[in-house]
Amino acid sequence: MKTLVINGSPRGAGSNTMNLTHTFLEGAGWTNPEIIDISKVSIAGCNGCFSCWEKTPGKCVINDSMTELLPKLIEADIVIWSFPLYNCSFPGKMKCFMDRQLPISLPFMDESSETGEHPMRYDLSKQRHFYISTCGFWTAKGNYDSIIALLEHGGGSHKGFTIFCGQGELFNIPDPELKELTNTYLEAVRKAGEEFAAGEVSEKIQELLTRSILPKEVYESFANGSWEIEG
Repeated sequence: MKTLVINGSPRGAGSNTMNLTHTFLEGAGWTNPEIIDISKVSIAGCNGCFSCWEKTPGKCVINDSMTELLPKLIEADIVIWSFPLYNCSFPGKMKCFMDRQLPISLPFMDESSETGEHPMRYDLSKQRHFYISTCGFWTAKGNYDSIIALLEHGGGSHKGFTIFCGQGELFNIPDPELKELTNTYLEAVRKAGEEFAAGEVSEKIQELLTRSILPKEVYESFANGSWEIEG
């Protein structure tokens, strides 16, 4: 089984989100994943020229890292999109990676779609996608609406299981009492990986994943004070 992790954090493997991602992988037993650090590869924005549909079907005319990365995406059995929330959306370079998936779609409209979609050039029906993200707000609720809408419409990819976690900065703080709380959340993430690999994630674990680590007032006071600058 080929597992591919698309790491959209500029901070690399040490990011808060990758902490959750590694925990999920550990629970699922998906070892030795290939990790693509988006910040370290060359990905230009899509030209919108449609050459990958007309002149060179299935192949983009832009010669950059996507030439090597797109086949990896096609061949993967498991794809995990790991990213921090940027302006209530994907980080810019990860969105470029998504836009550049146009070659794996066909130009013709999918007649079964009510809103208008394009069928895949390749059979990716068995491919499973996961979206794991942290943000700096006290809750994920309402802050991932644009991402959820994109995923529900396809997003150049497929719908998949999501872990959207608020209060992401807390996972890097060594305070013992706080560590106990963040470790409890990480254990729920690990259990989610374990349960998903075995079938599906239970309602109990899904509910735990939506809980805030600290109350709103406590977290926001802590977050504001951490900047050590005057407002």
